[in-house]
Amino acid sequence: MFKPSFYTISIYIFLKYLVFYLFLMLKNQDFYLINPGITSGAGLFYYLWMFLFLPVVTIVVFSGLLYFSFKVNRLLHFITIIVVFLVGEYCLYTYLASQTDAMNGIYNEIISVFVFILFFFRYIRTFFVLKTTS
Repeated sequence: MFKPSFYTISIYIFLKYLVFYLFLMLKNQDFYLINPGITSGAGLFYYLWMFLFLPVVTIVVFSGLLYFSFKVNRLLHFITIIVVFLVGEYCLYTYLASQTDAMNGIYNEIISVFVFILFFFRYIRTFFVLKTTS
């Protein structure tokens, strides 16, 4: 759907976390992120900190790795880099946000795979077709 660039990879990560947060809201029946009741500047800062911390850290840590994955020439290298990204993101998420419930990290990675495929499907499809035929 989109050509891989640092910008589109950043948008992918942000949208993936948005979908993940929506999933957690439904799972936990906690809708604070939709209706935070912000009444002060400190409340706004806290809200933005809670909402944007993980996407920004993930963008900073992993966007270069994802960008590099689209530049490799071998299919095995591409798959290996994507698996390293998923394992690293799982570890980062569970360490920073969900040490008591490791299943949240697994949900995060399932959503990550689906959004990744939806976001970069056209590029991945051509990548697989070109790399498997040559």
